Amino acid sequence: GMNVYTGVNVTVTAGPSLTLTASPPSINIGQSSTLTWSSTNTSSCTASGGWSGSEPTSGNATVFPTSTTTYVLNCNGTDGTPASANATVTVATPPPPTATVSANPTTVPAGGQTTLTWASTNATSCTASNGWSGSKTTSGSQTVTVSSTPGTQNFGLSCTNGSGITAYTGVNVTVTAGPR
Repeated sequence: GMNVYTGVNVTVTAGPSLTLTASPPSINIGQSSTLTWSSTNTSSCTASGGWSGSEPTSGNATVFPTSTTTYVLNCNGTDGTPASANATVTVATPPPPTATVSANPTTVPAGGQTTLTWASTNATSCTASNGWSGSKTTSGSQTVTVSSTPGTQNFGLSCTNGSGITAYTGVNVTVTAGPR
């Protein structure tokens, strides 16, 4: 007898898979997080939620959310099955900064000196203004020379936190006419 074999080819396709992660998953406002994703058996991907547009089937993107945001990625599987993944970046709002500055003495003859002492909380940098200038440490003291013109002179201080929020303070010094 003659044996006839008829074969049927069955192609098994794996469904699509997709992963999406955010690193770091928790940031302070003003910082960034990196979204990283990879997929298998997908043909195209579309972003939604906190981002939008067509995205490659694998890649990464830097995001700067200003509030807690969920990023969604939907990919089309090569077998027609959709795959979806999402990642949430939690945004913390740091406490606002505070700043204080004082002068000793507060009444100074024209052209004389006073010592400014300042302090701040929740600040990453401070900047002097008005009667003095320049970048300052977040706390310290400095002797300054006052105006040679009698009147009121202000020494201002702005201290900023990592999110760009600024506290402004200042101290007024009375400049008297010195002895003639």
